[in-house]
Amino acid sequence: MTRQTNVSISFRTEKAKIDQLDQFARLQRRDRTQLIEEAIEQYLALERLHLARIDEGIADASNGEFGTDEEVQAEFERWRKA
Repeated sequence: MTRQTNVSISFRTEKAKIDQLDQFARLQRRDRTQLIEEAIEQYLALERLHLARIDEGIADASNGEFGTDEEVQAEFERWRKA
């Protein structure tokens, strides 16, 4: 297993967000860095999933696999109700 190198970053955000982050960290007996690291990993995982789904859709379209008009309308209706 390759050892990962940690790097420091800094950014600006509202004090209220940091206060809330610190409150959650205290409640979970964790530190701010752990929560930020977890949030970044969740974001990256979600973006990887989105990109994979887009690639899947492009591959389906390239293979001539499209939804029927009825399937598309049903999907629109499903999202309208959400």
